Amino acid sequence: MKRNTCLLVSAVVLFAAVIQTRADVSLPAGWYIEGNIGESKATSKTYPGVSSKKNTGKGWNVNVGYKFMPYLGLEAGFARYAPTRLNSPLETVARDSHTAYDVAGKAILPIACSGLELFAKLGVARIHSQVGVIDANGAAVYGLTFNTSSQSSTGLYAGGGAEYSFSPNIAANVQWNIAKGNSKTGNLQLLTAGLSYILDPAFM
Repeated sequence: MKRNTCLLVSAVVLFAAVIQTRADVSLPAGWYIEGNIGESKATSKTYPGVSSKKNTGKGWNVNVGYKFMPYLGLEAGFARYAPTRLNSPLETVARDSHTAYDVAGKAILPIACSGLELFAKLGVARIHSQVGVIDANGAAVYGLTFNTSSQSSTGLYAGGGAEYSFSPNIAANVQWNIAKGNSKTGNLQLLTAGLSYILDPAFM
């Protein structure tokens, strides 16, 4: 118990020191580019006859935006999600690839003068989905057929996260986003960590 109390006090003191160190540092504004990588998940799309599917894996996105301090930003992005693997009883016979473009407004809440901020995004996404057959013979054995034409839909894009500015130019973030599609494309989620670089930062 005493050890836990000491650890808690030490953490509070360290956080207070960071706040004090950054007390006179304003968060930067301006044009930025951002890259993120993490775990993606595709949902709300069915594949008749498929024995099983794996709809999670590595995904990434890149964003370009303008940050109006202290409370507002606007950004456009591109995301590539892990393909959904479609399985017969013995093997993967096809995979569904997913990408999306998005445009979103970004509401920002700076936390005191700590360099930390919380944010939420709301906008629109254009989703693209296309099935590619990996093993046509394996699919034929089990009578599996796939629509390999490209599918697209436009829907809601939303998300949220936190960002910490290490310097006027560089910040790190964690965030979760979802692009809502339809039954032909599914919904796409992305949980990531990444870095952003602010070009010629201004301060407000």
